[in-house]
Amino acid sequence: MSSATSSDTIPITVVSGPLGAGKTTLVNRLLSDSGDRRIAVVVNDMGEVNVDAELLEGDTEDGIVDLSNGCICCRLQDDLVTSVTRLAEERSFDYLVVEASGISEPQPIARTLTMGTEEGALPEQFRLDTTVSVVDAYGFWKAFDPEESLPDAAPDPERPLTEVLVDQIEFCDVLLLNKCDMVPDDALDDIEASIRELQPRATIYRTTYSEVDPDAVLGTGAFDFEETRRQQGWKRALAGAQGSGDSEGDAGHEAGDTHGHDHDHGGQSAAEAHGVESFVYRRERPFHPERFDAFLDDWDGRVVRAKGFAWVASRPETVLGVSQAGPAVQAGPIGEWGDDDPATRLVFIGQGMDEAALTARLDDCLAADEERNAAYESDPFPRES
Repeated sequence: MSSATSSDTIPITVVSGPLGAGKTTLVNRLLSDSGDRRIAVVVNDMGEVNVDAELLEGDTEDGIVDLSNGCICCRLQDDLVTSVTRLAEERSFDYLVVEASGISEPQPIARTLTMGTEEGALPEQFRLDTTVSVVDAYGFWKAFDPEESLPDAAPDPERPLTEVLVDQIEFCDVLLLNKCDMVPDDALDDIEASIRELQPRATIYRTTYSEVDPDAVLGTGAFDFEETRRQQGWKRALAGAQGSGDSEGDAGHEAGDTHGHDHDHGGQSAAEAHGVESFVYRRERPFHPERFDAFLDDWDGRVVRAKGFAWVASRPETVLGVSQAGPAVQAGPIGEWGDDDPATRLVFIGQGMDEAALTARLDDCLAADEERNAAYESDPFPRES
């Protein structure tokens, strides 16, 4: 048996991904091709019966903890800490794999495993080592195509597939673009370019049946909580626009930098070669609430992701957070402007976007002088769709 690391800590790999993406297939591969690794597994499912845990138990005698009927990114955070602690007391292992439910957001799970909860924290022998997102290439392809119906395996009607996908893509160290055999090669290039714009930091592997070298997802040492949060594509674009002193209407394209992961496209990044881009819309005039709400209803199929902060005339003191993942939109209050000067800052990431047309549409939503201090009888925010 080899030790997990040069220290005595046990590395944890968290595997996230929508229902049907290939998470359980990946975990089974790790267990069946473990070599001299001793792997324990925690499996989370939203149902009363954890089907994934049963599938794993059929193929291995290793330690498996079943966390059912809840989500470890919210309701079962304390159970996750308790179960991992108890597992360490009962069994000897040198790697821990946590398979999250299909609707779990990886960032809260990472926070639980690194900072603990109000009830307690993990023993010092553990460290979060790698966050892995398994993305169904076919599901991604169809979910962001306005002319196609969504795949049958949407994870939860409360959380649209596109929203789940983007959450899990934006926060990870390693990304498996799985089911590549179901998508044409040219479409795969487009998908990877879009993912790279959303997530500039992660290492991407194209896979079929989640087949990947275990060393790519176990004991990588890649996890860095603050770096992962900071390197999300929309944050890089927004920071780049602010740092360069862009004036109103100027675009910030900093998210196109992919840290050397791009292939050679004649001097272009992979994103540029496939028409994937980002720009920042900034205005120091509030939106008319109803016109801006109508804009959010009318999804431009070329926009994969929109994220940022909006100033709305009906709530002059309120920061309105905006998050759009394909056709799924959330917009609601996230704080007060306080001493900061109110200003809308929205990042758009997509393929073949018409920046000028989008900018013009947003400008049409701005409140006229006589509308800025109007008494609004109705307010469409917060909203989710």
